[in-house]
Amino acid sequence: MKKHLTIIGGGFSSWIAASVFANSGYSIDIFEGRNESFGSQQITPNGWEALSNLIEFKNIQKYLEPFYNIYIKKLNSKNNLELLYHHNLLQHNYNYGSIERKRIISFFKNHALKNNTIKIHNSNVTNIISSNNCKELIDDEGNIYKASLMIGSDGIEGVSRKFVVGTNSYTKKKKIFRAVSFNNSAYNLSKTILQVLIHENGYYVIYPTIINNKKTTNYIFVPQNNETKPPILKNKILNYLIPENLDWRITYASFNDGEKTSIYKNGLFLFGDAAFAIPPHTAQAGNQILEDAVYIKKLLNENYDFYEIVSMFVKEKYTKKDMLAKNSKMVGEILNAKNIAKYFRDYSLKLNGNNLLNKILSPIWTTESYE
Repeated sequence: MKKHLTIIGGGFSSWIAASVFANSGYSIDIFEGRNESFGSQQITPNGWEALSNLIEFKNIQKYLEPFYNIYIKKLNSKNNLELLYHHNLLQHNYNYGSIERKRIISFFKNHALKNNTIKIHNSNVTNIISSNNCKELIDDEGNIYKASLMIGSDGIEGVSRKFVVGTNSYTKKKKIFRAVSFNNSAYNLSKTILQVLIHENGYYVIYPTIINNKKTTNYIFVPQNNETKPPILKNKILNYLIPENLDWRITYASFNDGEKTSIYKNGLFLFGDAAFAIPPHTAQAGNQILEDAVYIKKLLNENYDFYEIVSMFVKEKYTKKDMLAKNSKMVGEILNAKNIAKYFRDYSLKLNGNNLLNKILSPIWTTESYE
């Protein structure tokens, strides 16, 4: 039987899935739509191992900006920085870095298209109609397509998830501010370092990256709540690291709050954020997609069919995703602690930061067997 797959979505998770399945002999229709990507993706140690298993690493290494240290600092009322914890990644033998989102999507897309079995549709699927073993897809141009086996990777609010799960009240949105700077002084102050700067209104994550082949600093501000904006930092020295003229872009991280739902229905398998959306505090959205792709690749190499892969994926992945969501939520609560809790946080990081971080991050960064 000819193996044919339809993929809904054209972003990070979609092209990773297309690359893996096309490499195993599947012909693919992918509804790419008009996706836009912005900024950079953190590649945590577990993601680094997975990425190395999916792509010839030497082809992307020059686009990766490495991190050798993590610094957690606090901004006091005068906008002066106080060091709470320093984590030496090299000492712990961790690989950590960043890569431009557009670049990594391009790599997987080009890798997938080498198989000559992919047809790209530059439209978005707006409706899915199920009829027996066949589905009809309707795109935003009014075209109708038939599909059997499908992967839905168009996000937690996409049409794929609505088809599998329906609407629900458990989906939460966390406002995230993102910006980049090509300022040389900012890059020199952030080079090889991932910095977490805790402010009373939220926290910054600052790290170096490469965008459009230029050395760049990537900024994320995670506010206390969705009404809070990035603060104005009137500190001349601090503004070398965080320039005053940053063009903040508002994005939203969607995640499930206490929800366990199906990720498969009538031939449609949810993948990426559409399946498991994780709170944004541990940078695991993209890294988990990479890990999941390697798991699927392993099953494909062992000649499991699509239905067997879905069954095994559901069985194996739910427990870890639940742990990831809980740990990520815990990190967010620690970084955004208020009142007396923030003093316990600062004291704990200064006194025992290594054990605290290892307890939270080791289960997340521990890699699976890819053999």
